[in-house]
Amino acid sequence: MTKDVDSAERDNNIGAVTVNNETNGLIRMETKSNEAVASETNGTGNGENKSESNSPQPHGIQNNEDDASDADENELLMRMRGDAVGETMFSKKFILQTLMQLSQQLPHTALELELEDDLCKVWDMSVSPEVVALLLENDAIELIMFAISSSEDVRLYEILIGLLGNMCAQVECVEQLTARADWIEMLLKLSTCMDTSMLIQLMRVYQYVMAHVVSGKEQLAIEWYICFAAFEGSAKNLGFILQQSVSDELLLAALKAINAVLASCALVEEENAQTPDLKLKPFSEVFLVQELCEGVNNAFIRLMRDDLAKQADEVDGIVTDQAPITVDPNGIDDDGDEMSTPKINCDIEVIQTYLNICTILVQLPEAQMSMDVYTPSIMFCLTRILLFLQQPNQLLPLGERQEEYLEDLAHICSCLKYFYDKAAFANLLGVWTTLRQHIEDYTEYDENDFEAYEDEPRSQYEENAFKVLRLLAHMFVRADVPILVRDIQEIDAMKVDMFRAALQTEQVDDVLIQRAHQRLGVVLNEVAGKAK
Repeated sequence: MTKDVDSAERDNNIGAVTVNNETNGLIRMETKSNEAVASETNGTGNGENKSESNSPQPHGIQNNEDDASDADENELLMRMRGDAVGETMFSKKFILQTLMQLSQQLPHTALELELEDDLCKVWDMSVSPEVVALLLENDAIELIMFAISSSEDVRLYEILIGLLGNMCAQVECVEQLTARADWIEMLLKLSTCMDTSMLIQLMRVYQYVMAHVVSGKEQLAIEWYICFAAFEGSAKNLGFILQQSVSDELLLAALKAINAVLASCALVEEENAQTPDLKLKPFSEVFLVQELCEGVNNAFIRLMRDDLAKQADEVDGIVTDQAPITVDPNGIDDDGDEMSTPKINCDIEVIQTYLNICTILVQLPEAQMSMDVYTPSIMFCLTRILLFLQQPNQLLPLGERQEEYLEDLAHICSCLKYFYDKAAFANLLGVWTTLRQHIEDYTEYDENDFEAYEDEPRSQYEENAFKVLRLLAHMFVRADVPILVRDIQEIDAMKVDMFRAALQTEQVDDVLIQRAHQRLGVVLNEVAGKAK
């Protein structure tokens, strides 16, 4: 049972409601229940009494009963308001009683169903800031941490970490939590527990904590950074989650949490460079570890698997660690026959999260010396993005999201020194030809007509097409001629002709474009010579 900040919308019985919205309905329900109990207690369940109770009553008696009912309702309303948490309809007494029951839970004993149900209700209630304030006033964090440390029940872990995650939406909770290094260390150690449901909630805690750093609470990031550095297995454990999990939900939650952690701790690294007194462990030593780097790539590849791979998973019943099915960029199988390209269905948030993480890691100075080990995997991931962009309605019309993808791709490739990869180059060429062809298809339109059709100026398409062209040129001059001679023959001839024409006419005074044009001429001459 996974709870989050939207869970109250799915549970109307315990969702956050105001006194004015729900009072009458709740009072009527309770009044009806009380009358039913009274009826049973008084023995009016037999047929004779039912007949008497249903007989017409004198008008004056009816009015007196209505007045009494109104008085009872008003009294009940006052009691409910007195017990309510702030302006909500949540019971303060119920929450405090549940906390008391949790404190009385014997160490290393199984969680009772009644307490589990009550804790889940408090978990749902914790979406309310007023409930969080009440919990903090009653030392709920300390109670949660003690209960976790004295239990081995992963279901209890899930509920309490989920509750803590909702609480961390409030900065006051994060400040109290961060004030105790032993609490942070306990949360870091929990990443070794391989229970999927609990880990999803733990990743939410990491993400919510770091969200407050971006809003101006940099000191929180420093304290967490210190704990990440002190607990040597922290980054490795996150990497193991990404490598070993078969849950797409957990992989996405973990990637989002890692993105938030790296982005926040990178800010600390910058401050550390400017303030030597901090004497923090270098960012690269804390996070640039093999398990994390490989885990990020492996998780992304799984989340970006195509329909054929997903169907294979469903047939097997269990998701394996095998590499996803890859498709030739030209749509040609091993026998040389055309085939349909399996569709990649992917949440765009997955792509942006991966690009953010990758950008942070590859731009580290230390990464330049060790990134060769991970470069092939990164290029494979970038190829998946390029394949995704070539699907219908993913690249065109060109919007802010697509521009960010292309910009991040170019930046990552520059950090990798424009490493040449056949599949990445072929699919990048496919993206460029799509942009270029789109521009040429509408050359008969004047500027105003183009903007009216596309809602974007022609210059935007031209600028992005040229950026991709320069990236292709960088990769092309990076590769050795024999390799290019082999690979160019397997790329669609029309795309190669468009590439050559663009290199010949675009920015003729650009040294990079000139070098790429010369290199392409040499390659095509050798290909022609071999053909003879």
